[in-house]
Amino acid sequence: MSVEEALAILDIALQQERLNDVQEIVFRCCWEGQTYAEIADSAGYDPGYIKDVGSKLWQLLSESLGEKVSKSNLQAVFRRNLYRLSTPQELPSPLPTLLSFP
Repeated sequence: MSVEEALAILDIALQQERLNDVQEIVFRCCWEGQTYAEIADSAGYDPGYIKDVGSKLWQLLSESLGEKVSKSNLQAVFRRNLYRLSTPQELPSPLPTLLSFP
């Protein structure tokens, strides 16, 4: 699953709420395995600020998805939730083809 596909699932899970720009940066970079220090360095933010944004983001996602989300289990949680959210009326048209993981 790509980060774009995970963000599409996130749009469904969050419903009317959306990630702000910094939250999306943290989500994308954590998805790719970067540390908070690496994210802060590349995005030009203080590492403490990025860590705080990440902590609040995982809390938001945990509430929205109904299970604990952390930097270390992010991809596994989204894979599980793809199946839970994969009814045709809930997913945007390109996502049903994702049901066959390599």
